[in-house]
Amino acid sequence: MKIGIDARPLSYPLTGIGVYLRHVLDGLQRIDRQNEYYLISNAPIEYDFENPGWHRIEGRLKRKLLSTLWMQVSAPWYAAKIGLDLFWATRHHLPTLLPFGIRTVVTVHDVVHRRHPGTMALPNLLVDGALMALSLRRATAVIAVSQATASDIREQFGINPARLYTIHHGNSPMPKSSEQDRDAGNRLPERYFLFVGTLDPRKNFERIFRAFETLKPEGRGLHLVIVGAEGWKNHAFLKMVRSHPLRRHIHLEGYVPRDRLLSYYQNSICLVFPSLYEGFGLPILEAMGCGTPVLTSNGSSMSEVAGDAALLVNPYDIHSIADGMDKLVRDPALREGLIHRGFERVAQFSWKKCAAETLGVLNSLEEG
Repeated sequence: MKIGIDARPLSYPLTGIGVYLRHVLDGLQRIDRQNEYYLISNAPIEYDFENPGWHRIEGRLKRKLLSTLWMQVSAPWYAAKIGLDLFWATRHHLPTLLPFGIRTVVTVHDVVHRRHPGTMALPNLLVDGALMALSLRRATAVIAVSQATASDIREQFGINPARLYTIHHGNSPMPKSSEQDRDAGNRLPERYFLFVGTLDPRKNFERIFRAFETLKPEGRGLHLVIVGAEGWKNHAFLKMVRSHPLRRHIHLEGYVPRDRLLSYYQNSICLVFPSLYEGFGLPILEAMGCGTPVLTSNGSSMSEVAGDAALLVNPYDIHSIADGMDKLVRDPALREGLIHRGFERVAQFSWKKCAAETLGVLNSLEEG
């Protein structure tokens, strides 16, 4: 088969979907020598090929905000020119004008635009609202990244379960930090909670801050380190933090590449990740793989991913979050137990398995 892939997440600094796609493609390159793959993006694709059956189609439109329009207009033309048999939409949306007869797969990472629309940036909300339902109706098969997301898809869109597959993310060891990165890590405070994620309202950053505030961190030498892309709908929060009496205890690190994250995870008290909603929650596995205790939410996909290897809290209750953070400061035995169970838990998630199951879905449509 000739398989086209929406590779736009590999044209920009890697966030969750980009990490997912890169690892799945790595696996597919190793295990599949039968199909041909065409990675398609509006901008240069930062990804190396080792398989001779792989090709790249790159546009010259680097503006991320216009990438959806480019994909809608250009991908159908390339699909017809190449003679694609199948198109895999890796991030929720199909090109709606794909030639008739092309089988299609859509990976859904979350349905936040239906569950928590007020937490989204307006452009993303409009695009998901316009294209996701249409894409799921057209899709020959749909991949959900967790059972929680699969349940949301069935509930929100009425998808036939026979077309729906759940394939969990995997986890890979963090790249070892360079000496320069270790020096950067050494400049971090001695005792800190770590948050990793794009700074948008769904990540619950305001309640995390209020919970941290109740711990009276000045007298205990506690800090909060926030790692992640700039995000949206956070202007008032950031303005408040910069003038708050605790501002010297809050460290806004911005986007940190994966090859620098190891030091951040390993030197922290714990990962604080009580999101309101996640389709999967990859930082949970990243932290566990680094030997870092995890505090996360007791609902959505987060409890599914964490199992019994994390401290689960009510993400809507500041006192529940604060109590969990306090326990992880005061109780070394609890931390050690979570670290041990975390290593066991993370071993259950494999990118090799994720890639093999994804290939199984793709190949099952060959005769469709």
